[in-house]
Amino acid sequence: MELRRWDEARRALDEALNEARASEDSPILAQAHLAAGVFAANRDDRERAEAFLLDALERFHRRDDRASLQGRGWAFLNLASIYGKTGRFDLAFVTFTKAQDVLGAAQDWAGVAAAWEAQAQLRRAIHDEDRWREDLAEAVLFYDRDGMKAKADRLRALLGKKLV
Repeated sequence: MELRRWDEARRALDEALNEARASEDSPILAQAHLAAGVFAANRDDRERAEAFLLDALERFHRRDDRASLQGRGWAFLNLASIYGKTGRFDLAFVTFTKAQDVLGAAQDWAGVAAAWEAQAQLRRAIHDEDRWREDLAEAVLFYDRDGMKAKADRLRALLGKKLV
């Protein structure tokens, strides 16, 4: 997918989904549906992405271990992004908050940062200038907390002269 070899990525993903279904292992199937949802979102197939992500979310809710919390948080994050792209802004912001909370509970600081960053992007897209900066500053704090200095510095540069 990262190489933009979409057909190969789709075949590999379909094969992984089939293997996950055959395994009947709910955590594996949840991860496979999360991956399929992310893939569909990257292909702008938002309806399919939302369906996969909601299925993954439901499966991740069956367990409370760290991996399930992380999966739940990333499913929320990706759903929030889809909601924002489809104009469901209230639902997007509520879902971003849920992603931040769940990823925080899992101590996935890079995930919390990614949720704040994605929320900032949505706020900027809707011209909420003050709040996008605040959200981006939160992302910087969590990227720093996770030791992701280069990412934090890149976002600091977007904030301009305002110190974070």
